[in-house]
Parts: sequence; C-alpha cells; structure tokens
Amino acid sequence: MIIDDDLDNLQLTKDILQFSGYEIYDFINPRLALDTFKQNPYLYDLVLMDVRMKELDGREAYREMKQINPNSKVYVFTGLELDSNEFRKICPSFREQQIIRKPARVDSLVKAVSEAIAM
Repeated sequence: MIIDDDLDNLQLTKDILQFSGYEIYDFINPRLALDTFKQNPYLYDLVLMDVRMKELDGREAYREMKQINPNSKVYVFTGLELDSNEFRKICPSFREQQIIRKPARVDSLVKAVSEAIAM
C-alpha cells in the first residue's frame, strides 16, 4: 500500500514498484487508505506513506495502523528531515530503519521495499 497526497510522487512510486513486480494499492487520500486498511489489516505486506499530508498526518495514520495490527510493516517515505525521537513520542514502536528518503533512486527504493518485506 502506498499513501501520498502528491499525485506525481504517488504515481512515480507506484510505477517503479509495479515494474519491479509488486502488487500495489495506491491512495492519494490518507483517510480512505486508513479506512481500507481497517477493512483488511493483514492484506498488505508493507505500507509506504508520506508524513506530511493535508487530510491526515502520517504519524497519526502510522499510530492507528499499528494499533489495528501491531505486526504491520509501516514505513515512512519522506523528503523531510524527520526526527525519529520526535516521531517515537507519537509512535513508540517507530525505528529509524522505517524511513525511506525522497527522492530515492529507483534501485534504492526497490531494495528498501524488498528488505522491508523480507523482515
């Protein structure tokens, strides 16, 4: 699952991962993504989402997803400088390894997603 309220970023990420063989569920609206996640929280091998979104802050979406399914793999895909200690105040289970920086090179993104799913 990819969640990003920037259509260009969403489409590019989706295209890269689909081309690499992944089945993608993509959402430009984070609230719709969260509602969809709630319907079947064990369907997704990985959730990759932006942090700063207008409809719903990525930290809040992360926290809610982890409450629903503590074993879900939720990664942050961001161009922002992210203070993981600050993020952990809201989401205690968050780890630095769950950050994928934008812009990511194609090979780096595919490798990060592959490693995240394999964990």
